Amino acid sequence: MQSFTQKKFYSFRADASALGGFLEEPFEKNIPTLAPVSLSAVGGFATARSEAFNLDQIVSCSSAYTRVSGREHEDGSVSILVASVVEDLNILEVVRARRIVAQVSISIPSEAGPLRYSSAGSGFEGLRLAGRDCVPNLSSALHQPEGGPGVHGSPRSWEDIQLPARKQADNLVGWFKGRGEDAGRWAMARHGWMMTSAPEQRAGGPVLCSLVNGFEDKERREDCGHIVEIPGFGRIFLAELLVSRHSVQLVGIRAELGCPVSGQIGVATSGGGGQGNRD
Repeated sequence: MQSFTQKKFYSFRADASALGGFLEEPFEKNIPTLAPVSLSAVGGFATARSEAFNLDQIVSCSSAYTRVSGREHEDGSVSILVASVVEDLNILEVVRARRIVAQVSISIPSEAGPLRYSSAGSGFEGLRLAGRDCVPNLSSALHQPEGGPGVHGSPRSWEDIQLPARKQADNLVGWFKGRGEDAGRWAMARHGWMMTSAPEQRAGGPVLCSLVNGFEDKERREDCGHIVEIPGFGRIFLAELLVSRHSVQLVGIRAELGCPVSGQIGVATSGGGGQGNRD
């Protein structure tokens, strides 16, 4: 006989994709979503895989896979793991990477409260931008669990990352304003709402930031933090993170092409969360 002891209800949400987007020039075309996978509302496990992919020599990869899993524990807490992996990425010979991983581990308490996340396992291997080897510096305040590397700290929530994310936005907007009026307006429209001078985030409002705070190559001058501008190619965003009270999304690479080939490409996207009557 079915038990009537369950007091809580929770609906899972988790999804991942390896590659996707659209082109506007030199022709209009959708980039098919590679290895898309979604978690059932009741939890469980699912995975998808794509072998070699090449779209008109514009974007290609040798393989990609995604994975989602989620379960509710006896104490009523919830855990979710979402991963997206892309190997041998090549965008117009300008953006190349041997391996990109976007992985998000999510824990949700049994009682009311925001989800907590960890991005452990996420990163870039063999990243090359415009023919140069690039090693991103990952932010310890946004990437590592609270307590730092090698310390068994607790995962972070959107509350924990408010201050470092806002300081990151301050740096981004200030750098782009130094490039001119148009650049400053663009930066304010995209990141101004996250600055420390902006009104406090409403409860549960999203936090936009990046796991990347720059590169080990101190000589680079054409980029700011996780945003890299490549003349004749466009602009790329590395490891962008969007966190709210009930969800988290990590995008390994977001490419906005602004050359003879224009469009947008998303690489290695993972996200999840959910909601129920515990909130």
